[in-house]
Amino acid sequence: MWRYKAFLPVNEEDRIATAGEGDTPLRRLSSFHGNVWVKDETKNPTGTFKDRGASLAVTALSALGVKDLALSSEGNAGCSFALYSHIAELSCQVFLPRKANPAKVELSQKLGAKVISVDGTIADAGRRMEALAKSKRCYNASTFVTPYRHDGKGTMALEICEQLGWKVPDYVVYPVGGGVGLVGMWKMFSILEKIGWVNKRPRFVAVQPAGCAPVVTAYNSKRVDVDEWKNPETIAFGLRIPRPLAGKWILRCLRESDAIALSVTDAEIRKSMGQALKDEGLLLEPSSAATIAALPHLYDEKMIDRSAEVVLIATGSGLKTLEQFQG
Repeated sequence: MWRYKAFLPVNEEDRIATAGEGDTPLRRLSSFHGNVWVKDETKNPTGTFKDRGASLAVTALSALGVKDLALSSEGNAGCSFALYSHIAELSCQVFLPRKANPAKVELSQKLGAKVISVDGTIADAGRRMEALAKSKRCYNASTFVTPYRHDGKGTMALEICEQLGWKVPDYVVYPVGGGVGLVGMWKMFSILEKIGWVNKRPRFVAVQPAGCAPVVTAYNSKRVDVDEWKNPETIAFGLRIPRPLAGKWILRCLRESDAIALSVTDAEIRKSMGQALKDEGLLLEPSSAATIAALPHLYDEKMIDRSAEVVLIATGSGLKTLEQFQG
């Protein structure tokens, strides 16, 4: 992704913390009767698109003299920041819900991060982390607290356009948790349109699990902010965000793109995980498979036409969530 350094908030002399993130494949989904592509972010160093945001954030923070950082995470961001902090020789503490996938906990630890398990949701982990950050004077690198993570993920928009011959897809289907990638891509699509590299922006399709769908509910109810979802329950741990901190920004991006927002059940997500593996050779975690689970709704309920060009964002690998696969 550092081929696009001119679009990122860093200086020429900054030491880049990189492990080869970005430049992920854009591959056709052959099992669907439509013009569907998958942006396969599972090919990033820790198997997730979180690596883009962590690479940029750690690069920028290291240049600013930050030595100690902490963040709350559902798991993938913890792994990413553990890796890039190790590369940049920063200390890293990760606060995770106790229900986080065991592989994500172990990988964060093996990469050198200190992992603190917290009862409850990511919101509870965030409160514990904020208290530490204030008392210990370490930097809070959590979603939309640090201003760098969304710009790193925005490079997905650049790559998608380049891989399509500098065309913009009609739709981008995105699984919404904290919304960093959605906001980052919308910002980048907007920049590309303003500088004349593309002539339009895509419509977003925001997907959330039925057991935790605060953004879908708020958007379809035409609210200006997102209310907290009570008792979130879903196998898609990465989307188990009761109230995204950037709720207003997410809703603004969805409104500006004339988006579609829908929820899918855990049963549909599990089925899509199996289908993606059998039909496409894609090993996806539940959060990623939610985008594939949305396709039958989009086509069968005639929300989108089969001739439309659609890009799904496959956000993370199923290698870290093997316990959630059904044999």
